[in-house]
Amino acid sequence: MSLCVIGNSHVGMLRAAAQSGWRGPPLVYFAKAGGGIERARVRGSVIIADDPDLVAAQRRYGLPTEIDVADCEAVIFVAGTASLFNAAQVLQSHRLSDPVGPGGGGSAGAELAERDPRQLLSQAAFVDALADRARAGYSHRFATALRRATGVPMFLVPQPFPGEAVLDAPPPHGPLFRRLRASGEGAAVVAPLALALERAFAGIEGLHLLLQPEDTVAHGFLTARAFTRDAVRVNGATPQHGGDFLHVGAVFGSRVLDRVATVLNG
Repeated sequence: MSLCVIGNSHVGMLRAAAQSGWRGPPLVYFAKAGGGIERARVRGSVIIADDPDLVAAQRRYGLPTEIDVADCEAVIFVAGTASLFNAAQVLQSHRLSDPVGPGGGGSAGAELAERDPRQLLSQAAFVDALADRARAGYSHRFATALRRATGVPMFLVPQPFPGEAVLDAPPPHGPLFRRLRASGEGAAVVAPLALALERAFAGIEGLHLLLQPEDTVAHGFLTARAFTRDAVRVNGATPQHGGDFLHVGAVFGSRVLDRVATVLNG
């Protein structure tokens, strides 16, 4: 039996890993780079591409236009949920009411807060906002629909944190993420993001949330360069462009597949 992988361009890391000596079950993919995967339909235990652009993308990469996940050993949803980018977007207009980072408390922290024009946001409200974003993503929608028809094990692999290269990126991303690193806010949102994902997917029985391993993280909230140097496109073979800071490759993907195998064989 195969592992069914559903997602966007981040599926490339698992395709690259599967092509690099993976000895586990074969993988079958239902994926599209960029937007469009959310337009797939679920009928019973079958996920179907009937949108013309999605059908064309599947055929271009030699992928099936429908998969019955009940025939698979497990389903792996990749991205399509709340991400660190969503958290960073919130922090552009809001600041967490709980002090974080250097100078987060005491009179110095109070003085900094007075000069910060962003609206205050509690940790609880921050988690709720990210959980709502997670529930609105395609992974939650597909997992919920497919769970009604099949008890196959499910895994969610959230989008990896942005790579360290984002710190060198031009505006708007470079300045934003350099500020998040300097203030400590970047590292401070990782735990609320994890909690939001756990809450959003808690009601889907048999779904395993595979949070990003700590040893792949740099600066507390970015993906270390060792895991982004081999970043690939959705086909798992074509390298990403030089300025990419979103994707990872076979090294990270192999870690994901090993964790899936550990759960399935446990």
